[in-house]
Amino acid sequence: MLPGVFKEVNRPTFSRLSPPLPEICRYIPFSILKERIKELESVVTYLKPEFLEEISESCEVEEI
Repeated sequence: MLPGVFKEVNRPTFSRLSPPLPEICRYIPFSILKERIKELESVVTYLKPEFLEEISESCEVEEI
């Protein structure tokens, strides 16, 4: 089952945008973010924004 965020981002309205929102939007589960921040506590102030890209997942839904 998809989180509500995925359902909203993949609504037809947002798919018509240029670029479509599902192609540019990423999702980070709070539990994963919290876990990674705890693991990297000693260096968290030195993290670059790319860190978020590494732990995020695409909002694009694969069609079955």
